[in-house]
Order: sequence, then C-alpha cells, then structure tokens
Amino acid sequence: MSDELIPIRFSHVLGQSGVGAIVRGANDLVVVQDTRQWTDRQGGFAGKLIPYVERVRAALGISQALREPPVAKELANSQIDGVCVPATRFPSWMRCPNCGALYLRPWKDEQVGDAPRCRRDTCKNRPRLEQVTWVLAHPAGYLGDVPWHFLAHRDSKASSQSACKVRDQLKLIERGYEQRKVRCGACGAEAPFLGDERLYFGQQRMQPWTRDDIAPPPPSPADSAKDMAQVLAINDTRVYAPAAESVLVIPPESRVRKGTVIDLLYRHSDDRRKIDNAKNPLARKSAIRTLATEYRCKPEEIEEALLDIGRGYPLYGENLTPGQLRESEFKAFLEILPDQRDDEDLVTRNKTDEWCALQDRSDLAAPSKNLVGCIQNLVRVDRLKAVKVFKGFTRLDGEDVVPPDILGQSSWLPAIELYGEGIFISLDEDRLRSWEQHPKVLVRLEKLQRRFVQSARKEPNPLTPRFMLLHTLSHLLMRQIEAEGGYPAASLIERIYCSQTPEHMAGILIHVAVPDIAGSLGGLAELAEPRRFLGILSRALEHARWCSLDPVCSEHDGQGPGLLNRAACHACTLVPEPACEYGNTLLDRCFVKGDDSDGLPAFFGVP
Repeated sequence: MSDELIPIRFSHVLGQSGVGAIVRGANDLVVVQDTRQWTDRQGGFAGKLIPYVERVRAALGISQALREPPVAKELANSQIDGVCVPATRFPSWMRCPNCGALYLRPWKDEQVGDAPRCRRDTCKNRPRLEQVTWVLAHPAGYLGDVPWHFLAHRDSKASSQSACKVRDQLKLIERGYEQRKVRCGACGAEAPFLGDERLYFGQQRMQPWTRDDIAPPPPSPADSAKDMAQVLAINDTRVYAPAAESVLVIPPESRVRKGTVIDLLYRHSDDRRKIDNAKNPLARKSAIRTLATEYRCKPEEIEEALLDIGRGYPLYGENLTPGQLRESEFKAFLEILPDQRDDEDLVTRNKTDEWCALQDRSDLAAPSKNLVGCIQNLVRVDRLKAVKVFKGFTRLDGEDVVPPDILGQSSWLPAIELYGEGIFISLDEDRLRSWEQHPKVLVRLEKLQRRFVQSARKEPNPLTPRFMLLHTLSHLLMRQIEAEGGYPAASLIERIYCSQTPEHMAGILIHVAVPDIAGSLGGLAELAEPRRFLGILSRALEHARWCSLDPVCSEHDGQGPGLLNRAACHACTLVPEPACEYGNTLLDRCFVKGDDSDGLPAFFGVP
C-alpha cells in the first residue's frame, strides 16, 4: 500500500495528534513518531527555530530550544514538497468485518495501491480488512498491540490449547456489544473479549512511534498492580492526553523590530558564528563586510548589532524567574506604552480612564455605575502572540509526562506561535478584599475546598473565593461574548490571573489565538470599548441570576467532574472544553450573583 498524506493543523500536532497519538487518516490509523524522526534528508532539524522566547522558556522552566513542526505540501503531481511529520500504521492487526479473522500486518504482502482483503477460503466476497480499534496502553506511556493470541489461550485448561503456537488462525467474533470472543481456529481455544482487560505489558521494548529499541523496558510483572497495562478503545480519552502549555510573549521580546539588522543577526546564529570564528582581525572585517552586503547595510551596523547582542539583547540581563509567568503578564497588560507600534507582538490600548468616566454619565442608572466601580482596569488587546509548547503526553492518567523524543535528551521541543486579540479586565482590589473575607463566602467555599484537596489537583494553588469569582465571571463573559460578538465559545480562551500573595492579582484575559500571522479581524478587541463592554457585563450578570435548571442548579452541593462545581451547569455557566483552563470545574454562580436566602453577598451587588 502507498503512503498516505494526512493533513493536520499545527495546533493539533501539539495536541490530540501529537507524538504517540493515534490519528485517523482517510484509509488507515497511524501513530505519530517521536521527534527524533522529524528530520530532513541530511538528518538535521526539519522545524524552523522560534526566536525571542527566552522569557517563555524561563517561565516554563525548560532549557531546550523551541522549533515549529516541519511543514510539507502535496504538489499536483502527487509529490511531497517539504518534510512531513512521520507516522507509522498502527494498530498492526487488521480484522475481516465479515468473518472476524485477524491478520498481523497484512499490508506488507500487498502491492502498492492495493488494500488488504480477507484470505480465508470460507469467507464470502473476501471484503477489505479493517484495522482493529483496541490497543494496550500503559501508565508509563507505552503503547502496544492487543495480545490476541494470549487472550484466546490464557484460560485454556487443555494442554493442547495452552501449548498452541499458531498465530494466524485467530478470530475476533462479535455478536453484539457485550458478546465479543477471541477464538483460535487451530486448537479451538476461545475467551470473551470485553475491551477493558488489564494485563502485564510484557518485555517488548519496540514502540510503534520509534524506529529503534533504546526506550527503557516497561515495568515487569513483579511490580505493583497499578503498573499494569489496560486494553482500551482507540477513542478512549485515557489512551492519550497531551501535555502542552501556552505563554504570552510580552515586553521586551514582544517589542522587537522585525527585519532590522540586529533582528537578522540574532535569528541567524550561523552568521554570528562565522564572525566569531574568524582567525584574525582582517578575516573578521572581511566576514563583516560580506555579511553587510548580504543584509544590505553598513559594516558599522553589523558591529553595533554584535555589541547589542553581546550585552544580552533583547532582555539585556533581566532576571527571569521560573514560575513567575502570570505575574509578568498581568503587569504587562497594565503597563502603558505610549510609543507602541502596530507590528509589535503585544499591542494594548488601556481604556481604564474612559471606563471610569462612565460613572460621571448622567444617562447611566445607579446599578450600571456600581458595575463600573467593580472593574479597576479595562484593557483592549489589539494584538497578542502566544507560544504553545508541547512537553509530551500521558496515558491512563499517569503522572509522568513522556517527552516528545521519548528519551528526554533532545535539545528542542515542538512549539507554535499563535496570534490573536482579546479583552483584559481586573477587579477592584479594595472591594475584592472586603468581599472575600466575608464569613458566608468562606463557608460557601469550605465544602468545595475539601473535594479539591481530595482530587489531588495542583492548580490553582491555593483555591480561594477570589479564584472562584474570577473563573465563574470569565465563563459568564465568554458565553455572553458568544451570544453578542459572533465568536463561537470554542474559539475563545480564558486566562485567569489570581493571587493574594506576594502580589495581589485579580484579572481575566479572554482572547482568541490562531497559528497565523494575521491573527483575527479585531471583532473581539472592539468589544472592549467601555460602553459595549458595560452592556456585555450587565447582561452576563443578569443571566447569572437565573438558570433554566434553578432552583436545583443554585442549590447543588456538588456537580460535574469530581463534584468540583456547585451552582454551575451546561444551561448557565459551562463552556466548550478548549475554552476553559480548568476542565469546566471550580465554578459557582452564587459567588457572582449572591444568595439572599443564605446571606451570601454578591461581589457585583446583583440583587
């Protein structure tokens, strides 16, 4: 059979279609190979290096360089231009949909362009084979074929069956969802197949996404039962969970002038290396003159750019602390830069003064003026850039993240640049401190806090009334923006800025981000104009007062995954999964609207 080119979006390569994931093509199921195979014909890195990400790397605590996945195009003559992300056909077993016969890699005996067909003489019409849709997954990240021969014979009592070595007479017989059997035609052994069997993985070291056997072996049967593998359907969410993080690019890296001499020199380390490796001053001057001709600039500009890079351009020695990601972004949104250019990677328009001026408007009612006083900062984000980094994946809710190169020795990680726009707000800190210390607010959080601790969730740390308010308000705003702004909620992304120590933060960023330099068309940023945003906020809070499932929703002690939501359901607060940072959990509408019957105050003063 011929190779199949499967078109995949950039964002999917760093998500559900990343290294170690099973991807469905037009004809076959494949598993994406590890990044050691993402090379060009010379064996070099196929992906383009992403510059100006020192702060991103520091915030994520990584030392590796960041590179985009390779890109290939299919030409009109069926030729491939560029480097593809390689994948291997998997699972290796195929099954006849008519008689249930199982075949191991039947495609290796077929001619190019031919589809494997059933070869059993007793099978009518000999239909095309289909790949089986079950795999064996291990919490340490290993993935393998289901051991069909072992399953058929493991409970055999007859010695002739337990000693059977024939592997080409197996059948998977289905008579309804719960009546599947694996049968050996050679010895007659058979066993039920439930599709969720727990097994020891075995000692095979070859993995379907690698081309060698240098990966460490999986745990042996002597290990604890929790290290056992499990048979899962390929569409089970436990088979693959990507581990990726996004970081916004902020000043000074967002303010770099693209196309300048220092930008070109910074991006092309090979050019700098030629100058540094010059054997004497004369050779160095010659290299600089050659480079100046190539860059169409003066040699003096090259010299000046080299000095700037030597001084630490673009950060100039700024101390970067791992983990201080949100704090830096929060400050960047509040910083007013009067000399901003439209081509920067973070362009903000602070609308706070115009927002506060609404309180002096005579045509606004008192409740609307009260809402204005609850929002301390309103910022229109005309342009932003985020870098999404793929750190690896997990299986079966395992704790250890498998790195993209499997071994964790690569000098780079896959990443993409996402461009977009958004709205940023921060709540009034004085009002917030008073509200979050109210005894009824603390009592409301207490039961949810116990469940949060039992769930072993790491974020947010700690869980506070401030966070619950911000997160729920973010969801309410996204739902309202979807209704009024025309943006589907699945395209929106929330980013919560919450902290009480050492620095107080209470902010929300709602933005869109796509892997394209054009970003979006400005519709979301337009909603940050004070009068429009006041209307969106007012209507979002109005909708928060009543849910179509009330009073059940408002009085719920716990609902959703892990019972980590209270007054929050699909009818009022939940959004599509990609839009939420916390899996649609840790939400409670009562923190926004209050509860008069219980004496719970509303932060926004909604009656």
